[in-house]
This record gives sequence, C-alpha cells and structure tokens, in this order.
Amino acid sequence: MKITRKRSLISVLGASLIVLTILTCKRQNRAQGPQQSQSHPQEAQQSRLDVTALFVASGWMGDGEQGTKYIQLFEAWRKNPHSTPTCIKVVYSPGPNGWAGMYWQNKPNNWGDKPGENYAHAGYRKLTFWARGDTGGEVIEFKAGGIDAPGKPYKDSFEVTTGKISLDNNWHPYAIDVENADLSSVIGGFCWVAARSANPKGLTFYLDDVYYER
Repeated sequence: MKITRKRSLISVLGASLIVLTILTCKRQNRAQGPQQSQSHPQEAQQSRLDVTALFVASGWMGDGEQGTKYIQLFEAWRKNPHSTPTCIKVVYSPGPNGWAGMYWQNKPNNWGDKPGENYAHAGYRKLTFWARGDTGGEVIEFKAGGIDAPGKPYKDSFEVTTGKISLDNNWHPYAIDVENADLSSVIGGFCWVAARSANPKGLTFYLDDVYYER
C-alpha cells in the first residue's frame, strides 16, 4: 500500500510540474507577442496603405480654419467616383486669407502634440492618388509631410509635393516619389493646398484611391 501511494504521489507531482511548465511557456509567449508587434508594426506587412481610411481629414488650414464656412468636405461622394462606391469631393470658396488647405493627419488635429506613424521599414516607394476637377482648370498643390509647428514635441520627418498642377474634369492618376523620404514620423499623410490667386472663383475637385505603395 505504501509503494502504491508513493507512486500515485509521484504521478500527481509529475503531472503538476508538466502543467506548470506549459503555463509558464504560454505566459512567456504572450509577454513576448506585443513587444514584437510594437517593433514591427502591421503596416510593414501591407503592400499599400490606404491614407483616407487610416488618417483623418482634420488639418484644416487658411480659410479652412473657420470650418465649413469656406470649405465643404464630402468624404463619401457617390457620383462618378474613380473606384466605386465613393470618392472625396472638396468645394473651396475663397475667404479672407486667400488660400486654404487640408491635411489628413494620423491623429485628429495632430499638429505635433502626438508622435507620427513609423513607416521607415514598410518599403513604400510612392504616394499615389487619382484626382479630377469639376469643370477643369482647377490649380492645386498636393503634398505629404511638412507638419513642423513651433514648440511642438513632434513633427513630420519628410516633405514631398507635386508642385502646383492644373486639373481637368477627367480622372487622372498622380504619384509622388517617397522612396528616399524619411518616413520614420508621418503625421501629415496627405494634403492639398489651393489659393484664390490661381482660382479666383473658388474650385471644386475630387480625390480617390490615395495610397502609399511599394
């Protein structure tokens, strides 16, 4: 009887040790998981990044600082998109500043109070988008990066632009080279800027399919 009890006790202790070892390994794996995901963000696994889905159109500038008085933004416009079902429509009526612009920011109203997104290892080579004017002749500059507000702890690590371009009323693709840009801090993922001097009566234009691509 004593031998049987000893064997039973040994079996129980052995089983308990195995269970404890498994639980310890699981806890270690769980603890290591988040650390790995932080050092290798999920965007690094994406062949392209959808700017208008992941960034927020909150950086209204110039006449846009007065909200919808001079700018109307329609983010789900259904008439004649480049890619169904919707595109973006922007209407700008010049105000006292004589110019306006809008950033898609990584966090709402982030002018440098919060860190940017790190895409340095994502391998993106270009920022692509489609655009068209409402009537043709709309002059706009499209850009990314460039947020560097005085006194703020964070800023964009790059700035790229198309320069001023004139749209017509048909959809056309555009691309901005970012292959050699430092994408370690991306706050302003995309931006447009327009001025009354080039658009005295204001302008209406459309955007679609804004992506960082490899």
